[in-house]
Amino acid sequence: MVKSGLAELFFSSKSGKVNFIFPIFFAIVISLFLVQVILLVSPYEDATVVSLQRSFSSLTVVNLLVVSVLAGVVLFGLFRFKKIRIQTASKLLVAMFIEGGMLAILLFGKLLFISLGLESPIFLVFVAIVAYIGSYFVFLSFVNSLSRKAKNRLFIVSSGSLGSFLGLLLPLSVVIVVSVILAVVDAFLIQTKVFRGFLGEAKYEQMIVELAFSTSEWGIGIGDLIGYSIIVSSASANFGLVVGGFSLLLILVGALVTMKLTSKQRQVPGLPIATALGLLPSIFLLVF
Repeated sequence: MVKSGLAELFFSSKSGKVNFIFPIFFAIVISLFLVQVILLVSPYEDATVVSLQRSFSSLTVVNLLVVSVLAGVVLFGLFRFKKIRIQTASKLLVAMFIEGGMLAILLFGKLLFISLGLESPIFLVFVAIVAYIGSYFVFLSFVNSLSRKAKNRLFIVSSGSLGSFLGLLLPLSVVIVVSVILAVVDAFLIQTKVFRGFLGEAKYEQMIVELAFSTSEWGIGIGDLIGYSIIVSSASANFGLVVGGFSLLLILVGALVTMKLTSKQRQVPGLPIATALGLLPSIFLLVF
């Protein structure tokens, strides 16, 4: 089995040649569905996208970046001073990821209820249901009571909802810049083997398996699924469903190319090729 980092694909030479496409496809379809639901219930799609993106101010982006950096620094410090085990850290990250996906669904629900003009008590019922489901699965993941199949399904739903939320609310230029940066960082981390050297081979592989949609033969990092969903949902929100669908097809082509490369090399970052292809429609329409 060939394994790689958080935002990458890894495959076995005996694995199915196409099966790994399905989680990518379904995560992106979920993101497309959520974006289109919000746009369809609004009278003017262009005005809806612009108003939503304006409400998501630059200060909010800075806050998200600050929180992400602080979380990374805290985890690094805990690892560095041996205060936390890899298994515990993996559980924390998985729980945070699932909770983030449920939060994104709540926010989409709020937008949907506002657009439909529904009364607030109905929304409170929706909040209670989603909060209960999210907390229940977070608890199960933390106590290690989730089956691999259930965890994989939650990864798909959470990736699609988080990706669609960010793709809809972030301006297109920000999505392009962030996606390129993530692809470059992904390639840098894989080529330099920073995490593998810091954690050690066994602990590194253990964390990767926990933080990926995985089977007994192959897996896809949740970082990939979120990145792909952001690109496609942003394309769909800004240029329409057809452009979003075309971006989806290009990402799948990029994932297939990555798989071919991974079968020949031990490690190949999963984001760069698929990101470059998936951004082409948006960049072309933005420029021309």
